[in-house]
Amino acid sequence: MTRLLAFFGALIFWSAAFAGDAPLTEDQAQRFVKTLPALEALKKEMDEEGKSEHMQVATRPKAGEEFKPYSNAVAALKKDFPADHARLAKAVKPYGFSAVEWGAIGDRVIIAHLANKMQEEDPRAMAMMENMDPSMIEMMPPEMRDQLEGTFAMMETVKNAPAEDRAVVAKVGNDLDAYMESETPS
Repeated sequence: MTRLLAFFGALIFWSAAFAGDAPLTEDQAQRFVKTLPALEALKKEMDEEGKSEHMQVATRPKAGEEFKPYSNAVAALKKDFPADHARLAKAVKPYGFSAVEWGAIGDRVIIAHLANKMQEEDPRAMAMMENMDPSMIEMMPPEMRDQLEGTFAMMETVKNAPAEDRAVVAKVGNDLDAYMESETPS
């Protein structure tokens, strides 16, 4: 679970939109996973240029927003770092995605994967999410509210991950885990 949370923190860097009502396919999920190593150079350069902190803030879900980490990252790149957005688009094109499609598929893949991992590693966490009261946010100090609102948005989205997406993503879960473990500092 610790690795999963560490990866989630890294994901905030890359945010993106659900791809409509079309079913997620195993092919889409596999192609998305294959893009991740191809984007490491871009991520590293953005880290070195100090853009990562801006991306974390720009992609954090606000109150009432859905958690869309990859779609939000694509939108933030397009708005704030157009040259990096162009590099992203170029990197994902060989895998059959536009930048927007990549973000939408990425959202679905990671949300389903988070739901699967939570169910697998700590089924009680899913039950706890079901019972969390968003009104708790009002009792928190103002400086904590933004962070908690983002956490609630993420939890609500993960809790509602479609069963069909979860089944598809389960087929690429080992590949995602292998990638995440290779990115998590020991």
